[in-house]
Amino acid sequence: MPSRAATISGMLGIKNGVVTHGDRAQTLRGQRATLPQVLREYKIPAIAVSSFGRHPAPWFYVGWNEYFDPIDRPELSFQQIAGEVVVNRAIQWLKENREKKDFYLYVQLWDPHSAYEAPRSFVDAARNEFYPEYPTAAEISSHQDDQYWRSAPGMGIETHDDWKRMIDEYDGEIRYADHQVGRLLDVLQEVVPDDELLVILSADHGEEHGEHRLYMEHWGVHNGTQRIPLVIHDFRRKEEGRIHAGFVYQLDISATILEAFGIPIPPDWDSLSLLKQASTEVPERSYLVCGHGLYTAQRAVITRDWKLIRTYHPGLWEIPRIQLFRMDDVWERNDVAATHPEEVNRLDELLRTWEEEHRVGYDPMMVNAVEGPAGARGARNWTQRFQSDGVSASCVRPERKPEPND
Repeated sequence: MPSRAATISGMLGIKNGVVTHGDRAQTLRGQRATLPQVLREYKIPAIAVSSFGRHPAPWFYVGWNEYFDPIDRPELSFQQIAGEVVVNRAIQWLKENREKKDFYLYVQLWDPHSAYEAPRSFVDAARNEFYPEYPTAAEISSHQDDQYWRSAPGMGIETHDDWKRMIDEYDGEIRYADHQVGRLLDVLQEVVPDDELLVILSADHGEEHGEHRLYMEHWGVHNGTQRIPLVIHDFRRKEEGRIHAGFVYQLDISATILEAFGIPIPPDWDSLSLLKQASTEVPERSYLVCGHGLYTAQRAVITRDWKLIRTYHPGLWEIPRIQLFRMDDVWERNDVAATHPEEVNRLDELLRTWEEEHRVGYDPMMVNAVEGPAGARGARNWTQRFQSDGVSASCVRPERKPEPND
């Protein structure tokens, strides 16, 4: 919810008011100037193919010229719509509207999303011997005493081999999503001339697989959740592509889209055009502030060398109020807050100043901290059932997505 709200509004969650899920995420500030609304104002058709509005997120439906919510089988949740069904609907729209010169098409896949359900052939094709460095077999063994939601026992992860099978299933989901994106790209290039096509690929969040004792979930501001892919292919440019190492937010996608259409960026947006950032036309950010509010209430301030995490509410877990990691510690294994108090003070002050400068009225994260993260109640109820009956969840759904027709 916070990810979509930031991207569609062009504003940080502290300003648009959405930092969690549930009742506290039902109202989006600044809804008159969301991305589809601005595109509508400039007569650019905006089309969405997504089941996300059923989250429920009523503000997500607003402003689109056309909105398609694919339903494969009515008994499935909105998060189980197979990528093939979504892409089929997007392809149908493209072929029916190939005469349109300008349009913005938003296509959202839920693959990968736990529990995993990729077709068996994709899991088999993705399987290899290259697994993440952490957690180690010894660490997974030490996690067996954890008795909470998304813990190793809670997800049926008893051994390193169990964990490898989970990673294979996740990789299979990624491979399946890649296949569907490839189908969409093929049709895009068929119906849109290369010198008029811009494609952006990203995600809403990552997923941790035991790095910090939680499995198959996004639950905080660690890299496993916050660092996501962002790939832009501007077919209009013929020069060789490159990696941009600057600090960018996912919400920068909105300004990038407006820039591509030559539309002015609303003055209250925090979004910056990635096309301009990549060409050094705008100053680079010197730091980022990222947040999480579903299962914990946390913010992190990230610089070139350091990452400071402030925890306002730890959810179900014992998390230090302040943590400090070096940026070259990409797995965030060594909290060095105790040995670098000067950096803790400097970055904590930077975070507090950022909060003062960006909040509009009240800070929704503080409300989240006082009332408790929205997802904590469900996680607590699941934990209580697990502790009483010992029945773990499964990494894989009983029924997989069907093999693609192609």
